Amino acid sequence: MEKLKYRLRYENCLAINSEERSGGLALLWRNDVSLDIKNYSKSHIHASIQDSSTDCEPWYFTGVYGQPEASRRHETWSLLRSIKVPSDQGWLLMGDFNEVLSINEKTGGRARTDRQMQEFHEVLDDCGLLDLGYIGNPFTWCNKRVPEQSISERLDRGLANLKWKTFYPMASVSHGSVTYSDHVPIKFQLQNDRYQSRGKKLFHFEAMWVEDKSCKPLIEKAWVSTTGERTMVGVMKQIQKCGEHLAKWNQASFGNVQKKLRKAKEHLKRLEDSDPRGHRIHDLKKARMEV
Repeated sequence: MEKLKYRLRYENCLAINSEERSGGLALLWRNDVSLDIKNYSKSHIHASIQDSSTDCEPWYFTGVYGQPEASRRHETWSLLRSIKVPSDQGWLLMGDFNEVLSINEKTGGRARTDRQMQEFHEVLDDCGLLDLGYIGNPFTWCNKRVPEQSISERLDRGLANLKWKTFYPMASVSHGSVTYSDHVPIKFQLQNDRYQSRGKKLFHFEAMWVEDKSCKPLIEKAWVSTTGERTMVGVMKQIQKCGEHLAKWNQASFGNVQKKLRKAKEHLKRLEDSDPRGHRIHDLKKARMEV
């Protein structure tokens, strides 16, 4: 996780190892986020967050991994009740709850029992939580079998109490596209005007650039051409100039590749949205390989 943390440009990380091939949690955050870990286990990470870009008071976030075994699912519900946040404080939960709320959230395989779904509803009622809904494919997990044996479920979701929803009334959850995992990535957005990007797009150094032989000479040339005052301001100007040269070079050298990748991802997303049950397994497999 340390390598991944730096690759994703995060300074802080709390990682909890998986047990064999199931579970495993990680929470990553940057230095400009005021986050305090309250408690954690193999099944959750609970933290308080102070959002400096708003005038709202601190709120709580809980990352959840629900017990995969139905006979132990009650342990997850007991955990949520034990860390329940008072209704006058904001609370957001995200994760794989390993349970559905209705029969419409599963297709294929053995039907979920009413009791299992009812227990999930009961813990939401007890904790004052609401489902945040979703945009995209209705299912977040698929066993990737042939159509006759295919099972798809909505196991991953976002939940929040009413207080938190008053902080971020435009928040939304989007279901991404499956490439290697059997779960889709869940993208969470605050979708508030104050969070829209302003000004220039941030420059990011792409790892694939170092594989190109022309990258190093380009950086050296750009750096030498901007040599000036040996102060922090001067160094920052050199870095900025290198970034400008790299951005232009990237567009000329990799622009077409990045465009193809973007189109491949869009094609995969359209396939998954039009075929949520995964019946077009060969088309989906081909599209995932292109990504």
